[in-house]
Amino acid sequence: MKAIVLLSAGIDPVSGRPAPVGGEVRAIGLARALGAKTLIGLHVGASVPALADYGGYGLKEIICLSGGEHDPVAALAQFFVQVSASDVSAPDLVLAGTRGCGGADTGLLPYMLAEKLGWPIATGIAAPLEEQPEAGRLTLAQARARGAVRPVHVTLPCVVTVSDMAECVPSFVFADKRAVQVREERAEIAPQGEMEEGLLRPYRRRPKLISAARTEGTGGQLLVDPTPEEAAAAIIVHLRSLGVLAAADEASSSE
Repeated sequence: MKAIVLLSAGIDPVSGRPAPVGGEVRAIGLARALGAKTLIGLHVGASVPALADYGGYGLKEIICLSGGEHDPVAALAQFFVQVSASDVSAPDLVLAGTRGCGGADTGLLPYMLAEKLGWPIATGIAAPLEEQPEAGRLTLAQARARGAVRPVHVTLPCVVTVSDMAECVPSFVFADKRAVQVREERAEIAPQGEMEEGLLRPYRRRPKLISAARTEGTGGQLLVDPTPEEAAAAIIVHLRSLGVLAAADEASSSE
């Protein structure tokens, strides 16, 4: 299996210095856990010294696509098309973190790349499952709320985003950092036309009914194969705790 890990120019949130992104380090660990024979790092932008740190986690080669900063998705898609057309075998797996940790990074890039390539995408993966299906398919464990996992079946080639809670963090070896090869390739991307001007309007505050669920959330309970009555009661209790059913309860009591 050939795997490519997408790398970004990460910034340490505490010191503000360039540093590897935790999700991308876990992506390297997941690729190694899946038994990838060839593992390459791919970065859109000029080479920076901080990229060599990823070599300490297991990357032997890092490719920097200079000149593709204004359209990273197009630069990556062009790279994969060129690799597929050459004698070099195309990658079976493209891994990335779930969020960026720099000024111009975005967590939407894996989704946009998967759409551009026409590949399936598996998100929030925490670990591979022990039993793998036939060749050309993978079974992965997707991290869910409150520590639960769900099996996800995906067909290769595919894009995978690695959860921040994944425990597949490889050890750092300083000798491997010094041995990694970082090389640049020029990404010839046609400049995009000017974007149409958007419509500006005053900000209007919208009511928040349900807050975003946290995968690392505490409290609550995890129901395994509950009865319909138990599931319905748990849902009602949760909605009342969020305040969604408050208006309905007040209306019914007033009648």
